Amino acid sequence: MECHQFGLFATSTAQSNDSTAAEGAIHGVPSIEKITFYLVRLEDGVVLDEKAFCNDFINLAHSIGAYLYEDLLCIVSLRYQTIHILQIRDSGNLVEVRRIGAFCREDDELFLHSHVQSGYGGSFLPGIKQRLLSYIFRKTWNEVPDQTLKVQHLKKFYFHFQDYVDLIIWKVQFLDRHHLFIKFGSVDGGVSRSTDQNLAFFAVYNMETTDIVSLYQNSSEELYSLFEQFYDHFHANPQDSSHGKFISSHSNDIHAFDQLCTIKNKASSSSQFVKKMMASLPYTCQSQSPSPYFDLSLFRYDEKLISAIDRHRHCTEHPIKFISVRSPNVVKFKIKPGSDSGAADSRAKRISSFLFHPFFPLALSIQQTYMQPTVVNIHFRR
Repeated sequence: MECHQFGLFATSTAQSNDSTAAEGAIHGVPSIEKITFYLVRLEDGVVLDEKAFCNDFINLAHSIGAYLYEDLLCIVSLRYQTIHILQIRDSGNLVEVRRIGAFCREDDELFLHSHVQSGYGGSFLPGIKQRLLSYIFRKTWNEVPDQTLKVQHLKKFYFHFQDYVDLIIWKVQFLDRHHLFIKFGSVDGGVSRSTDQNLAFFAVYNMETTDIVSLYQNSSEELYSLFEQFYDHFHANPQDSSHGKFISSHSNDIHAFDQLCTIKNKASSSSQFVKKMMASLPYTCQSQSPSPYFDLSLFRYDEKLISAIDRHRHCTEHPIKFISVRSPNVVKFKIKPGSDSGAADSRAKRISSFLFHPFFPLALSIQQTYMQPTVVNIHFRR
C-alpha cells in the first residue's frame, strides 16, 4: 500500500495428512487446524486485525497461497477450493470483498436456493468449474466452423469431461485489480512440490463479469510467447512500486534474454522446455528481489547458488562471487553463507536462502542443516 504502514504476517499449526472428511473439502488435500493472517501496524507492532481459516489448507511456503496487489489480498484455500479476496482498509481492517469458488457472484447461492425444486438430491458443479467447462465448450462451438471437425472436437470434450471436472485450483495471482490468473491441475500436483510434468491449465478470470477470458494448457506455445515478450506483466507490480521497476528480466534486460535463449537452445524437447518455464506461473508475490546486486547488466553470478528468485538452494563450501559485467575479470565482492567456525560437517546436506535489502548494500543468509541449528549471517559491503 502507498502508506507503507502495515505488515502482513501468517501463522499456522501443524499439518495433518489424516484429515477427516468434511462437506465441500477436496479428498487428498491435507488439513491444517488453524491458519491465521495478521495485519500489523509496523510503527508499534500492534495487531490491528486478523483473519483465521480453520481445518483448511493454505500453502504458506514462500507465500504460494497468498498474493498481495496494492490494497487487495488474495488467499487460496486448496482444501475448499475457494479464492478469498480481502481488502486492506486505511482504518487497519481486513475486509472480505469477494469469494470465488462454489459461487462466483454474491447472489448465486440465494438464486439457486430460490429456484431449485424442493427434494432435489443432486449436486451442482462449483461456479468457477462451471465457468471453466462453459469456456471450453463455447470455444469449440463458436470457433470451429467445419461441422465435421466441430463434432470431433465436441466428442473429445465429452471424452475428457470428467478430467476437466476433477481439476482443482492450484495457485492464483492478480494480473490487475479486476483479473486473476488461475492455475488448474490434478489433486496430486496441487500438494506436491514438483509440478513440471503434471497436466495443468491457466485461466484468466474477470472478477467483475465472472467470466473466463482465456485458457491455456501448460504446453501452450502461445502462452510461452506471451511469457517471453511480456514477462514483467505477469508480476503485476503496482504503478507506485518504486523498487519493483528495477527487477531484471528477459523482457527488459538483454543479458537475461540471452540467458533464456541459451537455456532454450540447449533444451532437448521444446514442449518440455515450455512446461518447465510455465511451472513458475502464476508468480508468487514478492518472490523476486529488486536489489541492484541481481541486475544482470551490472553483475554476473552463479544462478545455481544464488539469484533474485526466493527459493532454497544447495549450500556451497566456497564463497559466491559477484563479477563485474564491465570488467569480466574483476570480482566485486563475495558472499559466504553458513558458519565461519568451519566446524560444519561437509557430508551433511545443507541448504541456504538469501534476503537482500531492496537498495541498501545489506543481505541476510539463512543456512539450514539437518539436525543442526539454523545459521543466520548478516552481510554488508564495506
